[in-house]
This record gives sequence, C-alpha cells and structure tokens, in this order.
Amino acid sequence: MEPLTSLPRRATTLTRLWRSTDAADSIAQFLPTEALPVLPNIAKTFERDHWRLLGALMRRAKRGTAAACKSAVLSTLQMTGRDSYHFREDWVDQARFSENWTVFGYRGYNSDGGEPESVEYTAIVSQGTLVLDRTTPKNSTSLASHFDIPGAGDRCCVHRFRVALSYTDDYEGINGNGSGFALIARRTPTSLFLVYIEYKNGSFKLRWRNGVNIHTLKTSPTQHTSIVDATLDWRTATARVTVDGAEFEQPLPFRPLPVTAMSFQCGEYPGQSIFDPFDVWYSNTPPPQPPSSVRFEGDP
Repeated sequence: MEPLTSLPRRATTLTRLWRSTDAADSIAQFLPTEALPVLPNIAKTFERDHWRLLGALMRRAKRGTAAACKSAVLSTLQMTGRDSYHFREDWVDQARFSENWTVFGYRGYNSDGGEPESVEYTAIVSQGTLVLDRTTPKNSTSLASHFDIPGAGDRCCVHRFRVALSYTDDYEGINGNGSGFALIARRTPTSLFLVYIEYKNGSFKLRWRNGVNIHTLKTSPTQHTSIVDATLDWRTATARVTVDGAEFEQPLPFRPLPVTAMSFQCGEYPGQSIFDPFDVWYSNTPPPQPPSSVRFEGDP
C-alpha cells in the first residue's frame, strides 16, 4: 500500500475568492465605504459584481436604507431625462396663444399691495415670436402671461429650459424692464426665479432674480436677443446657466418648489417684451424618502 501523498495546494487569489457570493458580500462588509467605488478599477470581476455588491450592502444596512437608496436611484434616473416630458412653444398660432395663455396684470415687487391699475397692451404672435407691447405709462402694475404645464403633477420638476429674450424700452430712453421668464408654483403662488432684461444707464442688462438676490448675467450696449439655457439641479437648488453659449461663472439659486406653470412677463414700464420659441424639459418626481434626490420646501 502506497503512502498518501500531499496534493499540491492551489493558490487562492482575491478574484477567485470573490466568485463566491457569500465571500464577496462578507469581504465588502469590512471595506471602508470610500473604497467601494474603486473596486471596478481592480478587475473586471469586481466591475460585473458592483451592483450586486451594493445591493447586498443595502440589505444588510439598517432598516430603511434599501428603500432610501432605491428612491435615490430612481430619482436620479428621472433627473437625467428618464420619464421626462418636453414642451416646445413655437409661437405660430395667435388663436392657440389666446386659448392657452392667460394675460393679466399684477402688482410689482415694489408696490404696497392693492388692486392692479389699468394697463393697455397688445399680445401679438407673429412669425415665431410673441410680442407683449405695453403702451400705458409707468405705474405699479406689471403684465404676465401664464401657461399651465401639460401633465404637471403635485411634484413637478423642470430639469432644463431654453428661452430667447429681447426688450425694447419706450420710457423716453431712461430706464425700464421687461421680457421676463419665470417658473411658477401655483399653490403658493410664487416664482422659483425670474430671468428678465433691464434697461439702465444706456445698456441692456440680462438678470437672474431669486427673491431679493439679483445676478447680472450679461450686459449689452444695444438691444440684443439673449439665448438663456439653464439646467436645474434640485439637490442643491441651483441652476447652471449659459447665455449665448457662454456658461455663467457660478451656479444660480432658485426656490425648490413644485412647478405648475410658466410665465412671460413685462414690467411696469412701457416697452416691447419679445420672446422667441422656447423649450422646457420636466418630470414628476416620486414622494420623498430620505435621503431623496428631490426635496421641495415644506417636505417633512
């Protein structure tokens, strides 16, 4: 009878050990969180198993973690365009404008309340533009044209908008403002921000207003059509804004309120507010589950 001989030991590498689901999940438990994102850089095996590993860690975490992570992933997919709507207004039909858009007067930011004063104006759609022409001399009343966003629910987020604005001042060349664009939360009601043009000291200034905070996006010595393209980040309540293809130097704040309508506005001065075709991309986000990607003012 021949003596037993020792079989050669097979070296066990980390990738071979990783092929066992139980071993991989257990190993991941001992890794610091900051090490998990770099695992796919080590081997393709880790890259293939990355999402399975994250799922295992979420299941083993404290109660509620898996649901919160799932909500955050779904919300992120929505924020990157999944299930999003696209609305475009090309201003080709006066009758459609009269049917869908509501024009009304309201007291401006600096008014002391009370009923709006009478304002004479025309709202003309022609050759792909909307022209709000206010002829009444300056008073405390501004004009707005509202449109309810199609399909907007109770938790509607606008991810991006692109508008083209220009303004002609008729206030004896002194000052004035108009050509405003805003997203509106009707339940408040209030605007998330206001982009508008102000004529002052001989130049046209494109501005972004959030409450009392005003940022000048661009200054032009003559009348100019400004193309504003903004991407809204609802996690930080800031927007990345480009004007005529150049990105503004810093993110701009907006109020994180559910959007129900959009509005074009002209101020309390006489002048023409001119709007070219515009686009809006938006979606309805699910109810919040901490830590949710989208949280509105007033969410628990």
